[in-house]
Amino acid sequence: MKIKIEDPSALPEGLRGLVADTDDGKVLDLAQLAPTSELEKFKGKALTAQNEAIDRRKELEAWKGLGETPEAVQEALKNAGKGKKDDGEHERIVQQLKDAHAQELASRDETITKMRTTSAQDALKAELSKAGVVPEGLDLLAGFAASRIQFNDDGTPKVLSKDGSGPMIGNGANGGATLGDLAKELAGSIPHLVKDGGKGGSGKQPGSDGGTPDQKTVTRAQWDTMDHSARAEHSKQGGKVVDG
Repeated sequence: MKIKIEDPSALPEGLRGLVADTDDGKVLDLAQLAPTSELEKFKGKALTAQNEAIDRRKELEAWKGLGETPEAVQEALKNAGKGKKDDGEHERIVQQLKDAHAQELASRDETITKMRTTSAQDALKAELSKAGVVPEGLDLLAGFAASRIQFNDDGTPKVLSKDGSGPMIGNGANGGATLGDLAKELAGSIPHLVKDGGKGGSGKQPGSDGGTPDQKTVTRAQWDTMDHSARAEHSKQGGKVVDG
């Protein structure tokens, strides 16, 4: 590579020796300074650097076209990432609130069911007492019939048939059975737990056992010491409970 030089004295001292006189004037021959291949490499690197600079200027112009700097866009992307995390946190909090509300509803429903069940049991015992069931038999019969009592949407008791396949027919306003109807059925199924009303008829003397003097009897004190199975067996065998 040769370069025409007007004044060699302006060149660094190391390059002055490379200046030669030619018909065109004084010429600096750079080929003497480095091989042609090295010069080509240098020129290639210079061209690459120039192209990279051009690309950077174009990229900068593109950012300016958006109206934002690269730093501003990076900050926006960071904030967007935080927003996604916040959205996930928000969803987690919402789900926690939903779960807590569902648990509160379940707890409330359980409490209401227990209150309805207790109230229905007390009402059934009252009806059993009206039907003549002895006090010792109230808990036994009420517990035995507990599975036959469900509740309507308005909370009123719904009495099922013996097999539980459907509602029991009775004297209710809608044709269904009342707790009074259930109490009468239970008292009739185990008459040995029903007080002797002292009614005569069919040869039975008032206040008697109707010709069955060998019928087993226990006192109320004895009845209180018996468990449910013993009471049920006593009633099944026709036993009586007497004061004493």
